[in-house]
Amino acid sequence: MTRTKIPTIDGGSAEYWRQRKLGFCLIRKAELAASRLLDAPMYLHGGYDENDDVIPIENLGPHDDMEDAIRAIESNETAVSILVAQRRTEICNYPINAVIRELPPQDKHTGDPYINPLWGPDCD
Repeated sequence: MTRTKIPTIDGGSAEYWRQRKLGFCLIRKAELAASRLLDAPMYLHGGYDENDDVIPIENLGPHDDMEDAIRAIESNETAVSILVAQRRTEICNYPINAVIRELPPQDKHTGDPYINPLWGPDCD
């Protein structure tokens, strides 16, 4: 006998709508972090050295923000359930492992050679 986790939903409660709002807010924050990541410069100006050459500093802030946003989504059950319902397994090429684990095998990422038999080392 297969047991599935069926949540009890009270669509009229304030707590339900608060959790939904928080879940969508976390997803939106990740989407905004992804757009900042695409537009962010790779290096920042870090001052000058003794020869008056610019010292470049790698800009890791947007990457850290994106990873924090993905981590926040994975820790929120409502955000994960929203993304599972949308079948969204990644945001800006950042995989969301909690969503991938919840999806049935036929809906998971098709580029994985372990899941998709048509994709593998023998393919061109």
